[in-house]
Amino acid sequence: MAHSVPDTALERELLKELTRLRDEICAAARTPCEDMDARTNLGVFRLFSGISLQQWRSIVRRLELKGWLTLPIDRDIYPHLTVLQESLDELSYQSEHDALTGLANRRSFDRFLDLEMERAQRAGTALSLAVIDLDDFKLVNDTYGHVAGDEVLVRLAKIITGNKRRYDLAARIGGEEFAIVLPGIGQVRSAKVVDRIRQDLEESAFSFPGGEGVVSVSCSAGIASYRGTTRFSPKDFFELADKALYAAKTAGKNRTELAPMPDIEQAIRPSLVQASEKRFLFTGKP
Repeated sequence: MAHSVPDTALERELLKELTRLRDEICAAARTPCEDMDARTNLGVFRLFSGISLQQWRSIVRRLELKGWLTLPIDRDIYPHLTVLQESLDELSYQSEHDALTGLANRRSFDRFLDLEMERAQRAGTALSLAVIDLDDFKLVNDTYGHVAGDEVLVRLAKIITGNKRRYDLAARIGGEEFAIVLPGIGQVRSAKVVDRIRQDLEESAFSFPGGEGVVSVSCSAGIASYRGTTRFSPKDFFELADKALYAAKTAGKNRTELAPMPDIEQAIRPSLVQASEKRFLFTGKP
């Protein structure tokens, strides 16, 4: 293809050729393209003379041709490897972050929580987990539409990011459910962080198209904390915070509830058993 071909004409020609090639490959495999096994890879090389790397990058962005790797025939390979590395970095970021809010996704959250719990248990340090859920979010979607709902999600994500510390992890773990992992602090300090988030959201003014006036949105939260002195699974820890969130919803919403401290709960049980055994030994009564 000549360098003088306009970008739009070049793009149309390129897209037409790639689409035809894809359809031919799928037809030969007798399998719909969307059902092709992603674990099998085929490299197809196509020579484009007179096209610069910068022009190619522009085409890739517009047509979303991120699966194509470019290599020069007789020039420095380094710029092309840089483009490949950028693509890999972007794919890595997308695999660990929520596309709408930019926060960590559930996969990244689970891995981070597991690592921080192991760190807390090894060092005997505090760790807190806050689970936050928007109140009556379905009503927002049903009344104002999903675009308005997305606006609320993005706003809450920004509020969470603005209130957390740099080394805390904030994640969107469900539709309207968020979580924050707060290493090194207990219930009191983590509750202050969460209450600031709730207050900032409540004070936010939403003006949705088709709505009348300003709309206020709130959220509820549950917090679980422990001191790392007992063995405790991430699943059990998350369930503690989730139950506290449910208690906040049941108690009227727009509030923060604290879960029982698992370290204290487990410490109390042996002491009660020991006291009962001593009483039986000395008095003969249970």
